[in-house]
Amino acid sequence: MRVRATAAVALVASLALAACSVVLLYAVHNNLVASAQSVARDHVDEAAHQLGSGMPLSDVQAALPDIILVTPRPAISSSTGSTDQGASATVDTPTGTMVVQAYPNRAPARTAVITLTWALVPVTALMVLLVAYLTWYAMGRALRPVENIRAEFADITAHSLQQRVPVPDSNDEVALLAETMNGTLDQLQRAVGRLRTFTSDASHELRGPLTTLKARLELALARPDRAEWTVVGNEALRDTTRLEDIVTDLLLLARLDARQPLKLQPLRVTDLLQRTLAERYPRQPVVLVTDSDPDKAVLGSPTALARLFTNLIDNALRHAHSTVTVEVHHTEHEVVVEVSDDGPGIPEPDRERVFGRFTRLDNARTPSEGGTGLGLAIARDIATAHGGTLTAEPPRTTDGGARLLLIIARQDQPHSPVAAARLKSGRA
Repeated sequence: MRVRATAAVALVASLALAACSVVLLYAVHNNLVASAQSVARDHVDEAAHQLGSGMPLSDVQAALPDIILVTPRPAISSSTGSTDQGASATVDTPTGTMVVQAYPNRAPARTAVITLTWALVPVTALMVLLVAYLTWYAMGRALRPVENIRAEFADITAHSLQQRVPVPDSNDEVALLAETMNGTLDQLQRAVGRLRTFTSDASHELRGPLTTLKARLELALARPDRAEWTVVGNEALRDTTRLEDIVTDLLLLARLDARQPLKLQPLRVTDLLQRTLAERYPRQPVVLVTDSDPDKAVLGSPTALARLFTNLIDNALRHAHSTVTVEVHHTEHEVVVEVSDDGPGIPEPDRERVFGRFTRLDNARTPSEGGTGLGLAIARDIATAHGGTLTAEPPRTTDGGARLLLIIARQDQPHSPVAAARLKSGRA
């Protein structure tokens, strides 16, 4: 880039200086020729005046040696004029009519042009070299921050993501580039950190059921004649089912993290909830409450939203004392789904933490009570994929209980102001 810029500037400077030199030489040549022609005309006029006043021819020629006196073939009147070759005038003298002629001396003009040309060639070459050097130097100074950024960025690896590229004080496009790269590195560092934490947590979660399953099988195989194989098989099946649940949730999270597009279609939340409750919770204490307004459609994936509702209801049932309530109501722009229970509730410091992956609160740490620890994380990712928000809100009454609030824009109102505000504030 530096070489190309220098070459381009040098070429432009060469053409510009060459053009200026040609114009200068042309102007100098024309000016000198015009001056010589003017001198010739003056000499012709002076000679005509002297001859007309009776000065001898020899004296006139001695005073003006460039004058040529000829006798005209046809008789012409006394006048002065000029031709392409020189200036001439007719004059009546005591010896008869004479033609006075003088030709401009062009030799000084040619000599001046040649001299000036030989002077302009090295000066122009020096000017081009100077412009090229200044361009090379300026480009070097301008690109030095870019080289520093490149060198620093080349040293950044997956094990040194805390490093940042230097931001120059120039407050120009290079500084903006460095700031953008540092912002990207911040996001990459957070993403890698989350990935490492997630990988560690996933390994820990998978190790538990695998260790238990292996121990049971080893114990049974160590005493095959005394093992209750039906019990061992049931326990192994339970552990395998748990492993399957964890792997299924991990695959779903991977697809959500990859931002794979969902197949969205218009659907009514109330209808989807009614089908979900009828299929999965026919005998569970789950109460569905809807407002009196007609059910407004949203753009969503039936499968993904059904999974979201299932995760919320399963979480509520896991902690409820007696009843889980699912409320659906509509606002001007949104459909709001509220899932609440009459359990111990979520402490205020944990209302954001519960959406972390493999997060279980103190009263739900065991796998049998806490599930895979991915349910609410999956639910929030699904909500975000639909342009909505999922948050844990304070209970409505002093009796406590958890209250999870889902907000999705209606199909006729694709931009939800409340959801947008929550996303901007980082609560989604």
